[in-house]
Amino acid sequence: MLAQVDPLALAPYLAGPGAATLVLLLVGAAVYRLVISHLLPLAAHAIDRHLKQIDSLIESQKVEAQQTAKALSSLEKTVKALERRIAQADGGTGWGPDGDGGSIARRATIDGDGRGKP
Repeated sequence: MLAQVDPLALAPYLAGPGAATLVLLLVGAAVYRLVISHLLPLAAHAIDRHLKQIDSLIESQKVEAQQTAKALSSLEKTVKALERRIAQADGGTGWGPDGDGGSIARRATIDGDGRGKP
């Protein structure tokens, strides 16, 4: 036979721990819904915006690197042209008998003036 339960004996359990468990479940469901419906989309938008900023930064760095390489190439061509003009102004190509190997600077001779002896 089934045991008979007195409702007055169950009332303290239903009002105390049972009610607390029910409130905990309701609050947990509300927090879960808030996180899923509001906070995750906000975080997704923030992450997408951050990734777009990083992509634009990478692209600007690539453009800057290309411009720097172009400027350095132009500078190198200008320096080589200046070296040729200086060598022509000196009257030689830089590959003299003193074996200077194409250096712009003249090597000092015995008397120290940098000119070859006649």
